[in-house]
Amino acid sequence: MLVVVHNITAATRIFDVLPLVAEDDRVSVVFTVIGSSAFDHGTHEFLVSRGVTVIPWEFAVGQDFDLTLAASYGGDLHRTSLPRVIIPHGMGYNKYLAREPGSQGAREPGSQGAREPGSQGAREPGSFWLVPGVAHP
Repeated sequence: MLVVVHNITAATRIFDVLPLVAEDDRVSVVFTVIGSSAFDHGTHEFLVSRGVTVIPWEFAVGQDFDLTLAASYGGDLHRTSLPRVIIPHGMGYNKYLAREPGSQGAREPGSQGAREPGSQGAREPGSFWLVPGVAHP
């Protein structure tokens, strides 16, 4: 089985569910870091510190695995072996978003729930906000 890791957050989620299959002696597990996340700094070291086998991404995509497991759809995941199991890595990761213009959760500019530049929840640099009263690093 190939485990594709995008970042440390995704890795910790995978380690939550991995015992469901990895404790079976018939299952061999190798990890790879896909390198597509803006937040992947330290991911390889995180995996190595847990004693797992980590192979380079470009080597992994050239191999045939019986299963690919990941906690994100990001990057070139489509290059990995089928079947693939994608698990959510956080609350609301695979949530349904309404697509009708103007509906809550729609992504069109001006709609309720849209993430316009500078708005709370937007993804551009400098748009993240801190919760008052909570210690932040």
